[in-house]
Amino acid sequence: MADRERRDATRAFYVAHHPKLAAFVARRVEGKQEAEDLCQETWRRFFIRYDHYLDSYDEPVKALYPIASCRIADFWKERGRVREVPFTGEDVTTLIHELAPDLATGIARRVDVEHALAHLTERQREALRLHHIDLLKVAETAVLMGISENGVKNLLKRALEALRHTTVLSDYRPADTGEGERE
Repeated sequence: MADRERRDATRAFYVAHHPKLAAFVARRVEGKQEAEDLCQETWRRFFIRYDHYLDSYDEPVKALYPIASCRIADFWKERGRVREVPFTGEDVTTLIHELAPDLATGIARRVDVEHALAHLTERQREALRLHHIDLLKVAETAVLMGISENGVKNLLKRALEALRHTTVLSDYRPADTGEGERE
């Protein structure tokens, strides 16, 4: 690849993936500047081996999120903390935003959804967050979780089934279909 083509390709890749990576990192660290610093460190490490990732992956973005995850783990380790909060308040808000027609309903739903999520396994919550909150593809989620794509699909399927059948959320389903608004 010629130098100009490589620069154009890396620039296009960065522009296409930076917003999603920035959101991914920002949900996991405190502070806007810390998140941006971690993103830039992730990009630096990623582009050092960019040609390798092009040759080794069908989608080079699959290498990006594991790098970011390691940088985030280091960030928390340097501060003497471990952060394993699969869903933050903002994430729960994202999940129920369109479902709540008013503030009172939204608050009740938020509490119920948080309670329902607490009954899932850690891996199920992680798969839900990566795929539905961070909007990663199944393949990207699989690489990040260190499992197969089918493993991710199974986790998501079991998690969604568990949420559909939890009694905590049963008030939100009409009697005829099992889905919908709380009465």
